[in-house]
Amino acid sequence: MAQDNDTSPNEEQWLSAKTIDYLKSEEAFVYPEAIIDAISTIIIAVHDSYKPSNNSIEPLLEMTVLILQDEPIASKYMQISRTHLAEKPLMMQLFILMQNIVTKQQLGHSLQHLVWLAIAMHTAALLIIQDKKTHTNNILMQFKMAQFSASSRRKWLWNALPDIFHTEMSIERILSVFNSLLDQQKSELVALINGQATHTEKVKKDKSDIKAKLSQIDKITTAYQHAHDLHAPKPERKKPPKNNSIKPINLSDDKPIYPLDYEATNSNWNSEPDKDNWNTTPDDVEHSSTTIDLAFLEANTETYEGLMTSFEEYIDHNELPYISYDNYPNPLVRNSIPLQTIDLSLQQNYMSQRNLALNSNTRLLSVAGYQTLFAALHQDAKSLPESDNNKTCAGILLLSMLTGLPVKSLIIPGYIGHPSIFSIHDKRAYIKHSLGITKRSVSQTLTKEDYENHSDTIKIPLPLWLIDNLLACQLPIKEEFTTYLANLRNSLGLPYLSVNRIETVLHVVLSRYTPDCHAHIADIICRTPAPHAPAMYYSSHTSEGIIAHYKSALSVLSNISSFDLAYITPWHKYTIGSGFALKLETVRNIIDEIKTWVDQSTNYDEHFNRTSIFIWFIFCLLTGVRPNNGLGKMYDIDLDMGWLEINDKPVKKVKSDRLIPLCLTLVRHLTKYRDYIIDYQAKHQLKHDISTTIDDIRLGNDEALLKILSASVSNLKDIKRGDTYNFTKNVIDANPYWTRHFVRTQLEKRSVQLPLINTIIGHEKSRQEVLGRFSSSSKRDIRRVAPVFEQIAEQLGLNLIEINNYSKISHIERIYAGVDHVDR
Repeated sequence: MAQDNDTSPNEEQWLSAKTIDYLKSEEAFVYPEAIIDAISTIIIAVHDSYKPSNNSIEPLLEMTVLILQDEPIASKYMQISRTHLAEKPLMMQLFILMQNIVTKQQLGHSLQHLVWLAIAMHTAALLIIQDKKTHTNNILMQFKMAQFSASSRRKWLWNALPDIFHTEMSIERILSVFNSLLDQQKSELVALINGQATHTEKVKKDKSDIKAKLSQIDKITTAYQHAHDLHAPKPERKKPPKNNSIKPINLSDDKPIYPLDYEATNSNWNSEPDKDNWNTTPDDVEHSSTTIDLAFLEANTETYEGLMTSFEEYIDHNELPYISYDNYPNPLVRNSIPLQTIDLSLQQNYMSQRNLALNSNTRLLSVAGYQTLFAALHQDAKSLPESDNNKTCAGILLLSMLTGLPVKSLIIPGYIGHPSIFSIHDKRAYIKHSLGITKRSVSQTLTKEDYENHSDTIKIPLPLWLIDNLLACQLPIKEEFTTYLANLRNSLGLPYLSVNRIETVLHVVLSRYTPDCHAHIADIICRTPAPHAPAMYYSSHTSEGIIAHYKSALSVLSNISSFDLAYITPWHKYTIGSGFALKLETVRNIIDEIKTWVDQSTNYDEHFNRTSIFIWFIFCLLTGVRPNNGLGKMYDIDLDMGWLEINDKPVKKVKSDRLIPLCLTLVRHLTKYRDYIIDYQAKHQLKHDISTTIDDIRLGNDEALLKILSASVSNLKDIKRGDTYNFTKNVIDANPYWTRHFVRTQLEKRSVQLPLINTIIGHEKSRQEVLGRFSSSSKRDIRRVAPVFEQIAEQLGLNLIEINNYSKISHIERIYAGVDHVDR
C-alpha cells in the first residue's frame, strides 16, 4: 500500500480509524481517549511525512513533541520500570517511553530517538492492519528495548542509526538504513568467526554480543519490509526437469535411489562410470584409501505354516557386519595412512566399537566446527549474488547439512524439487521418506484402532527460500565444489572438511549434541537404511516429537548464525513407527481372552497345550525375545537370580548372546509352569518319553522349558510360532511377532535409556552385546529394566493371573470313557 507515497486523505482517515479500532479492542488494557487520539495522530503524522511533497522531518518532530508535551499520560502512571511497563501492551509501552523523552529528559540528541520511535509505531500500525502479530511485536519490542534497556547489546542501535535530520524521509531510504546495519552485523560475525582460532571468554562474549545485535536489526528490518510490502516479487518457481528414474525414498528398498555411499551407487547416477568420479576426488579425503569389502551375513528366519515372514522380521534377523583382520588389505594403506582415513587397526576399532564420543575421531568435526561451517554456508547461500557459483555450492551443501541427503543425489538433474521426494507449496516445503513398513493383512480379530501407529512417513521441513534459490540456478559441477570446499577449509581453518563430513552433520548433531535425543531418532530423521537400523521398525513416535528433535538439532547447529527457524512449525499430529505394535489396552484384552480360553479346556491334555501357549505369550511379552522355536532353554534360565541368557536368531553363525532380566511376575509364572509340567508327569507316568523330557527340564538340562504335546500325545515338542498362531487364531489373528513390537514400544514409552533398550531387544551394534568384549553395559544397568517389565505385567494384569492344574475330571476316567483327545 505504501509504495504509492502520494497517499490520499481517505487513506489517512482509514489508517487512523483502523488504529483507533485496534487500540479500543484491547481486552487486557483500556486506553484512555486522550492516549488513543495521541497515538493515532502520531501515526498519521509519520504516514504524511512519507509523501514526496512532505518528506521533511521537522513537521513530524514538531507535532510529536507538541502532542507529548501535553502529557496525555498522567504523571502518576509514568512509571519507567520493567514490572510496570510489562503490565501494558507494547504500543502503550512505546508511547510511555516517548513521553518520558519529552517530559523527563534533556531533548538534545534524544530527538533522534523520538522520530525513530514514531517510525516504529507507524510500522506497527501497518502490520496490525495486515494481522502480522509476530512482526508487530518484533518492531515494537526491539525499539522499546533500545530505549529502555541499559545493555549495550540493545542501546547500540541509537549509535548505529544515522542522523535522522539528514536522512531522506522515504520508505526506501529507511529500509536501506536497516539493511545496511544488517549487512554490517553479518560481516562482523563472519569476520569474528573466521579470524579467531581460539575460543576464549572474550571471543565468546564478542560472538554473543554480535548475535544479539544481529537478531535485533534482523527483526526490525523484516518487520519493516512486511509493513510496507517491500519484498522483491518472487520469481516464478522453476520446475525441476523430469527424471523418471527418481523414486520416493523408501528405506526398505534393497537399492534406495539416494546414494548412501559413493561406491555403491556410482552407476546409478552417471551413465559414464568414470566421469566426475567422486571416489577419486583428492579433496574428498575420506575416499582416498582402498575400498574394503565387508561381508554381511544373510538373515535367516524360520518358516511357519500359515505365516509369512515380514520385512520387519527379516531385518530383525539380519546379522550385523563383522570386521576383523590382522593385516591391512593393501600394503599401500598400511605404509601411508592419512589422518583422514578411518583406521581399522585394533586400537581404533576397539574405540569405535565402544562408541565413545572422542574428540580425536577424525571422521567428525567439533561442535564449534559444525557451527562455524553452518554459519559460513548460510551466509554464502543467502547473501552472495545470484551470478556467483559459490552461492549454489553453498546452497547445496547447506541443504545436505539440513537433511542428510547426499550431495551426489542433490546434483542429479531433477532431484531437488522432485515431487516424489520434495513437497513444495507456497508457504512451506519439506522432504519426505517412508520407512517401508509392511502393509498389515486383514485380521478377523483386530481393527486399525488396536494399533499404536498408522503412518510410516517422515516429513522434514525445509527453508522455502533455499529451495527456490536452488531451483532457479544452474547445478554446479564437481570442480566448482572442489574449489569452494578448498576455500572453506582455508578460511574456516577446518583441514578435515569434506563432502562426507558435511553429509553426516545432521546425524552426528542429533545423536551426540542434541538434548534428549539419541542415535535412534537420528536414524529415523536421516533415513538410515533398514539393515543398519532395525529398531526403527519396532518403535513409536509422534510426528510432533520428531520435528521437535529436528528443530532442537538445528538450534545447536545455527547457534552462531542468524538462520531463521520460524519455518519449522508443528505438523498435524500422527504416530510413526511399527506397523504391528498393539496398544496396551488391546493386549490386556487379548490376555484376558486367552486366559478364558485356557479355563475352558475340556481335558488335561488340552489344558496342558493351552496353558503352555499362554505361558509362551507371557514369556514373550515380559522379555521382548524374538518369538522363534525352542524359547527358554533351561540352562539359559536362572529363576533364582532372575536372568535369561538368550541367542534367539535361528542360525547362530555369530555369537550374539544377551542378558534379559526376569521380572517377579515372569519368575513366578515360569516357576509355576515348571511345577505344572512336573504335576503332569506325575499323573502320566506311563508316557515314558514325556517323563524323560520333563526330567531334563526339572534337572536344568539343555531342554526348552515351554512345550506342547505332539499329535500322538506320546511326547513333548518345542513350541513353534506357527503353533501359537494356529492355537489362538480365534483370539488374536496376527503373527505372534507382534509381541516383540509391543515390548520395544512399551520400553520407549517408559523412557528406558536407548542403550538398555537395544541391549534387551538385541539391537546393539556389532560386538557391543552385553556379553561381547566391547560391551559398554553392565549387569547392574540391565537389572534396572526388570521393574519396568514388572510395570508392564501389572498394567496387563499378568501379576493377578494364576496357573492352576486341570481338575475337572480325572484323565483315567476319560480314557475308560473313550473320549480322551487333544484339541489341536
